[in-house]
Amino acid sequence: MEDAVKKLTRPNMVRKKKLQTMLDSVSQQMYARNKELAETNKTLSLLRTIDALVLESHASLKLVCEHITQAITQATDYPFVGLFTRASHSKDEMRLYGWSGKDWLGSDLPTGVTRPIHLNKDNPWLDEPGISHTMSLEEAPVEMVASLLDCSKAEIERALDKMPIKSVYSVKLMVRRRIVGVLVVGFFAPPDQITESDTNLLDRLGESIGVALDNKLLFEENQHVLRQLKESNAKLRALDEAKDDFVSMASHQLRTPLTSVKGYVSMVLEGDAGEINDQQKKLLTQSFFSSQRMVYLIADLLNVSRLRTGKFVIDRAPVNLAEVVEQELQQLQDTAASRNLTLSYKKPKDFPEILLDETKTRQIIMNFADNAIYYTPSGGHIDVKLINKSDTIELRVDDDGIGVPRSEQAHLFTKFYRAGNARKARPDGTGLGLFMAKKVIVAQGGSLIFDSKEGKGSTFGFAFSKTKLGVPAAATAAPKSIDTQPKS
Repeated sequence: MEDAVKKLTRPNMVRKKKLQTMLDSVSQQMYARNKELAETNKTLSLLRTIDALVLESHASLKLVCEHITQAITQATDYPFVGLFTRASHSKDEMRLYGWSGKDWLGSDLPTGVTRPIHLNKDNPWLDEPGISHTMSLEEAPVEMVASLLDCSKAEIERALDKMPIKSVYSVKLMVRRRIVGVLVVGFFAPPDQITESDTNLLDRLGESIGVALDNKLLFEENQHVLRQLKESNAKLRALDEAKDDFVSMASHQLRTPLTSVKGYVSMVLEGDAGEINDQQKKLLTQSFFSSQRMVYLIADLLNVSRLRTGKFVIDRAPVNLAEVVEQELQQLQDTAASRNLTLSYKKPKDFPEILLDETKTRQIIMNFADNAIYYTPSGGHIDVKLINKSDTIELRVDDDGIGVPRSEQAHLFTKFYRAGNARKARPDGTGLGLFMAKKVIVAQGGSLIFDSKEGKGSTFGFAFSKTKLGVPAAATAAPKSIDTQPKS
């Protein structure tokens, strides 16, 4: 009977033992899985915290680093977490910008260290291909640690006396194939007792922290550059204002004596000081024309100053352009002949009057013709045409001179700009003539005419609408002044 009972219970015991073994195995698997999930959740939680700190924080780089190390310390049991990174304005220096520890370490520098801790840029590990590195503080000479942190031996001894750390795990923070920082974590355990889960967590954190720091560094660098640009722009504006003030003052001071010179030369030419011979008349005529060009140059300088101060005004009155063009070109005939150039103009008959600022329009005509003379080689031709079309009046100054390079044509009418070949041909130019010509043409409601091919010649001119600027039949001789500045 007993034997029969034993035979019946033995299989039950075997099954029970197998079930217990299976239960133990499942429990171990569940424990391992739960531990893995816990580690994953801890990693994800830390990554979310770091992302939030960087994306939502407008604090300084140092404060962001401190927040990151505090978050890691609070979520783990690591006794010390340090974060080295470079300042936004420095390309080499790695400074301990953030650190946190358990109880024994506050917000100040680690005890015994009296100045910022730097990571020696000559550290050979920084140039090695590996991302992480483990070091035993029990086995490493104090001198080596001092060298790595660019500190004195005494400072390291005092700091380690207060920090019961046996090993350090370091992770390079690599972004775009360059190091933006180093994450350093201290352990109470020796290197061989650091778990794989810890190293995996720190390696993963290193990737996220590296991107976060790189973004923060780029932001601060952009802000630094922006501040520098603002400071430079402020200085440039101050210099520009000082230059305009000087130009305005100098132009006013030059205008009075130059007007006297021009007036006296004119009197001598007219015989008020006695009869002059042909040679004297020729020389005095050149002097008169040169002084007239100086008057136009000073007028350009004054107009540039008036544009900045809001005092640039167009004084309109009926003008016969056919006569104005003829008068201006007569002053340049001798200059063109002396350079072996043909300056031609066929004055149109019965040309309609148009409401323009005569003085400023004369400056434009003189500028276009004068440029054509100076930038056309000997033997060339300059043809000035005044065309009365059905809707517009056009002036065209055509030459077969040096032309303007295509790459520089877009900048030609900006202030003080001169094309490269023009600077070689006429080093004394100011770059104001074309700038002011465009301003005056547009301010009077006209449009600029320009076409050029390097080495073949240029066309400069303007067009004005007869409908908008034509003189009405009942117009009086009283001039009309128009302020070109926008009304407030």
